[in-house]
Amino acid sequence: MKTIVYQSYRTENVPQWISKSMDSVAHWAALKGFDYRFYGDEMFERVPQWYREKTKDRLVVATDLGRLMLAKELLLEGYERVIWCDADMLVFAPQEFDVQVHEEYAFGREVWIQQDGKGRLKAFNKIHNAFFVFSENNSFLDFYIHSCLSIIKRIEGQMVPQIVGPKFLSAIHNIVACPIVEEAGMFSPLVMKDILNGGGRALDLLKEKSPSPLYAGNLSASMEGAETDGVCLSPFDMEKACEHLLEKGRL
Repeated sequence: MKTIVYQSYRTENVPQWISKSMDSVAHWAALKGFDYRFYGDEMFERVPQWYREKTKDRLVVATDLGRLMLAKELLLEGYERVIWCDADMLVFAPQEFDVQVHEEYAFGREVWIQQDGKGRLKAFNKIHNAFFVFSENNSFLDFYIHSCLSIIKRIEGQMVPQIVGPKFLSAIHNIVACPIVEEAGMFSPLVMKDILNGGGRALDLLKEKSPSPLYAGNLSASMEGAETDGVCLSPFDMEKACEHLLEKGRL
């Protein structure tokens, strides 16, 4: 199946750990015989001006639509399958990470580990669009693009960053059960802290609640520098976590 992996990020002031993450994706794509393409800010040229204006304070919401428009463009270009990876998606077990998708589309698995009001660890099971797959003639991509446009057109005032990403997808998933690539996960700050420390209860809970072993993970760049559950990750922390995962090749 003719497949392309694609990503987008700014081209200036790129953190070292983001470069490592994108390199891991490009390496994985080459290993699997997939084409690879990187886009800079030109991705936003695919997003309508009015949409960009309404989301100017929530760049991630514009990115959510831009990656879908690129998926449609690449499928029209002749690819049979497109795979998107966020720039902060790290493939740390490239040999094992096989995208076995027999459906028309699929998203990544989010098992988010955080504390409740009493400080107890809880796992929240959702899906995410930091990683997704669309095949030609799929039934979901056009619907998703339409939904993004419709939601943002109707909304007034502030919007949450996940409004057309994990929040929307998880609501849909609860009704229709979207196909999932279980091996493409997402790491919360508590999990990242345990990765840095060589283990811990949050990491153990993630492994316990994940339906399959994880071979790639979104490192949650949006959480860098912000305290969450008592954890504040620095750029140095993010880079060390990348190095640890790449050296170990597993969680």
